[in-house]
Amino acid sequence: MKKILLTGSNGFLGEEIISELREDYELILIDKDENHLKNLGSKSIFYKIDIRSKNELIKVFQNHKIDIILHCAAELLDEKNADKVWQTNYNGTNNILDLADEFKIEKFIFTSTFSLFEKNYDVPINEKELPSAIVDYGRSKYAAENLILRHNYSGDVVIFRCPVIVGKKRLDKLAILFEMIRQNVTIWMIGDGKNQIHFIYSKDLIEAMKLSFGLNGKHLLNIGSDDVSNLKNTFLSLFKHARFKGKVRHIPKFFGIIGLKFCHFIGLISLGPYHQRMLVSNIVLDTSRIKEKLNWKPKFTNEEMLKECFDHYINTLKEKKHLTASKKLPNLKIIKVLKILSF
Repeated sequence: MKKILLTGSNGFLGEEIISELREDYELILIDKDENHLKNLGSKSIFYKIDIRSKNELIKVFQNHKIDIILHCAAELLDEKNADKVWQTNYNGTNNILDLADEFKIEKFIFTSTFSLFEKNYDVPINEKELPSAIVDYGRSKYAAENLILRHNYSGDVVIFRCPVIVGKKRLDKLAILFEMIRQNVTIWMIGDGKNQIHFIYSKDLIEAMKLSFGLNGKHLLNIGSDDVSNLKNTFLSLFKHARFKGKVRHIPKFFGIIGLKFCHFIGLISLGPYHQRMLVSNIVLDTSRIKEKLNWKPKFTNEEMLKECFDHYINTLKEKKHLTASKKLPNLKIIKVLKILSF
C-alpha cells in the first residue's frame, strides 16, 4: 500500500482528501495546528509541524517510506504578514522539495492558484500566460511553481493551478452570500454581473489528483469547471434553487467597489482588495491541457456546486464549530446593514 504525505491536512481540502484516500492509502498528515479532525482512518498518522521547520520535517521522512507528496499547505490569501506568506509558501515548499529529493520520493503534487492573475482577461488563461499578481499570496505561489519546476528533484511533478476551490465544508466568503439568501436581504450586485469567475469543486480536484498519480514527468495543469456562466446567471440559478425571496439590485461598478472598500475598512465585511477586484473581473482558466493529459472532466458546474454547498450549509447551520480559517463563519456584520437597505 502506497504512503502519501499530505501537508495542510487540517484545512477543508485536506479533510476532504483524507476522507477520499484513507481507505486505499497510508496517510502521513502534517499541519501547523493541533489535529481536530475525526475519523482519520486506522492507517493515518498525524504530526503537528510547521513546514517552515526543516528540522521537524526531516524526522517524518526518516520515519516513513513516502511514495507521494500532496503539498496543500499554504499561508492564506488574507494573511497580512508578507514575510509569513513567503516563508510558508516559498521557503516551506523548498524544505519539502529538498527532502523529497534527498529521500527519493517518486511523486510531488502541488496545489497552486489562479490568484497569480489579477487583471481582467477577455479569453481563458492558458498555462503560458505570465502572472499579473499584486498580492503576496499569488506572487509567492508563482515563485513556488517556478521553484518546483526548476528544482533538482528528479521525481514526477504535477502542479494544479486552481481557481476558487468550493466544497461543502468550506464556509469562508461563501457564507456571506448564503446568509444573504437565507435571510432574504436585498443583494447588491456590482456592475452588470456579466463577468465570469472560475470555480472548481473539491470532489473534481481530488479526482484529478488521483488520476495524476499515474502521470510521469513534470506538468503544470490548469483545472476548473466547464461551461462557466457569468456571475449574474450563476447567482440567479442559485437564488431560484434556494427559493430566495429578497431582491437583486445592481450598483455601478465604480460606486460598488468604493462601497466594498469602505465596508472592509470599517470592519463590516472581510473582502480585501484582491476579492474586490475579482468580483468585477473575468478570470477563467483554459483547461484543455488537463483534459488531454489526464483524460479528466469535471462533474460539477459552478451552479451545481454552489447549490450543493448551499444545501449543506442550511442543513448543518447549527453545527458551525469549525476551527480553521476556511471552515469558520466569516464576519457577517454586513448582513445587518443590508437588512436596513432592503427595499
